Amino acid sequence: MLYSNPMTTYPPVDDWRVRINGREPHPLPHVHVQFRDGSRVSLAIETGQLLSGFVTPQKRLVAVRAWIEARRETLLAEYRRLNP
Repeated sequence: MLYSNPMTTYPPVDDWRVRINGREPHPLPHVHVQFRDGSRVSLAIETGQLLSGFVTPQKRLVAVRAWIEARRETLLAEYRRLNP
């Protein structure tokens, strides 16, 4: 049996890409961000707080957080759609 979780992947921006996974085991709405160098972080949609992962330099998160903030309502709606 093939098992896959629904997810939404957004087009790359600069050297990073945002993804929202479905069927997440924890309720805090968040996005997963993968950088071209393989670094990965999870950020809360509502606050931009770093939940897990690591990237250097930290200033790379400034653009990601601005992207999230500009799309906050859309991202929250998508997270809730994938994680009812």
